[in-house]
Amino acid sequence: MSDTIFSLLVDLAERERNTTSKRLADANAAVTTARAQLDMLERYLEDYQNRHGSRKPTTFGAETLRNFNAFILKLEAAITQQRRELAACEQGCNAVINAERAAQRKLLSFETMRDRRSEETRLLQQLNNRRLEDQAAANSAMRTRLPR
Repeated sequence: MSDTIFSLLVDLAERERNTTSKRLADANAAVTTARAQLDMLERYLEDYQNRHGSRKPTTFGAETLRNFNAFILKLEAAITQQRRELAACEQGCNAVINAERAAQRKLLSFETMRDRRSEETRLLQQLNNRRLEDQAAANSAMRTRLPR
């Protein structure tokens, strides 16, 4: 393979790695946002239960107690849904982490192959130069030995 092909492969692998890095940043942001929303909902539930749950149920009317319980159930359902959302975001983030690692490995492989190819080319060029120098020296030695 020529050096241009390796350079092209390295360039494509760099683009892929950069794309997965951007996707990872987005996935991490989604996890952070989902976690913050879950924390907010849990704090809100705890605060609401502390403020309203400490009151004696006898101080509530039947309608107020029913509304309180319905609100708590909805808040708990929202927390459950947010936990699912956070788990999905974390799972997606892990998938992107794996994709980024694979892209990085591919990039390193192509860079290694390119570097090896460059080194082989350099060594071959060096060998050819040495052969030409040896041949020129041999020709020169032959000319000086031959009678004219």
